[in-house]
Amino acid sequence: MSAATALRVVGSRPLVHLVDSPVAIRLLQVELLSAKQTYTAIAAKAQVSSSTVSNIASGVTRWPRLETIIRILSALGWEVVAKRKE
Repeated sequence: MSAATALRVVGSRPLVHLVDSPVAIRLLQVELLSAKQTYTAIAAKAQVSSSTVSNIASGVTRWPRLETIIRILSALGWEVVAKRKE
């Protein structure tokens, strides 16, 4: 089981179950492209570089670390919850 299997992201939309990295990365790209904030502002909130945010949004960075995905989603107003499967 991958580390992302038990990760769920809670936002204004229904729960999104992040089963694998491509799902998480695509969710992040969609959120970045629809954000009403600059990449610089998002990066500052996420404590990552603005080039990291830009590269993920544009697809230049194809496999960002899970920690980076979580930081940016949190900066975009998502609540990230990890739960052990029962």
